[in-house]
Amino acid sequence: MEVVVRSHERECAVCTNDFTTPKILPCGHLLCRECVISWMKSKHHAGCPLCTCPIAEHQGYSSQSAADVVDALPTDSVMEAIVQSAGVLGKDNMCTVCDDVRAEYICMQCVEKMCSSCMKMHKKMSMSRSHDVESVSTVTPERLAASRPALCADHGDKHAEAFCADHHLSICSSCTSIKHRTCLVVRDINDEMKDSEKTLCGLTDQLVQAEYSLKQGTEHLAIRLQKVEDMEQEDMTQVDKTCDKLQRMVENCRKGLKKQIHDSRLQVTNSLIKAKRELDKRLGKVTSHRNIVTRARAVAPRAGLIHVTQALTDRVNSLDLNADLDEFYSLFTDLSVFHLEEA
Repeated sequence: MEVVVRSHERECAVCTNDFTTPKILPCGHLLCRECVISWMKSKHHAGCPLCTCPIAEHQGYSSQSAADVVDALPTDSVMEAIVQSAGVLGKDNMCTVCDDVRAEYICMQCVEKMCSSCMKMHKKMSMSRSHDVESVSTVTPERLAASRPALCADHGDKHAEAFCADHHLSICSSCTSIKHRTCLVVRDINDEMKDSEKTLCGLTDQLVQAEYSLKQGTEHLAIRLQKVEDMEQEDMTQVDKTCDKLQRMVENCRKGLKKQIHDSRLQVTNSLIKAKRELDKRLGKVTSHRNIVTRARAVAPRAGLIHVTQALTDRVNSLDLNADLDEFYSLFTDLSVFHLEEA
């Protein structure tokens, strides 16, 4: 499954620059860490600048600093890797080894740009002959981000071979046998990746179903709203016909009936509009998180995928995915009391 992140999707809505440590807000929108902190400091109880939803899921954070609140939000490591890869590909295509020689290739694992001569040497060296080297012109930020190997959290130059669930870290073999030898749950990195992919598949199915259900709910509410408007127009017409027959004798009655109808419809309409807005917000959250999960499945770096999976799982479980409209339909049922039949 290929996901393409357009250039504007890599930009923060506040600073309009490429994301730097993108934080996942409860509504599913992304903002730079520093931008969220500045935004919260500039406004009392600031909400998301894109949809006004609360930035903190629990509002009892008055004693916490803005930085503490923002640091508690999960980081979209997938988007972070895509932005970094886009930056690498966007630089002038010069060989990183040779001076003033144009690069034609890039190593997907080392993320090094090379001329044809350096590429041949790269493929001959024992430590890099198995690396994937491709033409710079054909590589996308998403593919480059997805190809990056998982690296040890303590030794950034070593490949991670295991994942410590106790510390939630990717670790190399030496860290496994030394620093994390007493940890209870240390698994092979590939097994952890497979479990993460399965979890993301389940999250995707859950979010797709919720998204469909919420869309159906908003459509049904829109139909109900239209019926309310149609019924109001029908009743107004019927009132006019009835009052025209009675002419001036029932002018006061005409005005009273119109006011009664309008007041009743206005109350129900406002309630339905409020309900629809609430479902629209829920839908926005579900759609944003579905996009994040889909992107994570497609292009996440190995370690990044593991780190973000639990955070996304907790987030999805905390979302309100219910699209039960029974409580809203009762508003429409009450209209029958005021619906005027033709005389």
